[in-house]
Amino acid sequence: MSVPNLSSSFISYTLNEDELAIGSVLTTLQKQCIQNQISALAEQKLSLKYSPENPMVFLQQEAELQGQLNALKYLITLSENAEASLLQSAS
Repeated sequence: MSVPNLSSSFISYTLNEDELAIGSVLTTLQKQCIQNQISALAEQKLSLKYSPENPMVFLQQEAELQGQLNALKYLITLSENAEASLLQSAS
């Protein structure tokens, strides 16, 4: 059973292995929505325009988009790994 972790400054929970694996699996619809967000962010990143007058704006926008892409890809990967782990432990 998940237990709030009160020793952290942020909200977190102590989960056992099964809870962590089951909680990490996304539904097909959730994966599709996240993939749509990844696609939209990638399109935004590709359409960024570099301005020699202000290169830092470009770099900041690109870094922000890349961070968002990385976070969403991480969620998909976490879900896929959890699914594989659950399937392996079931057999």
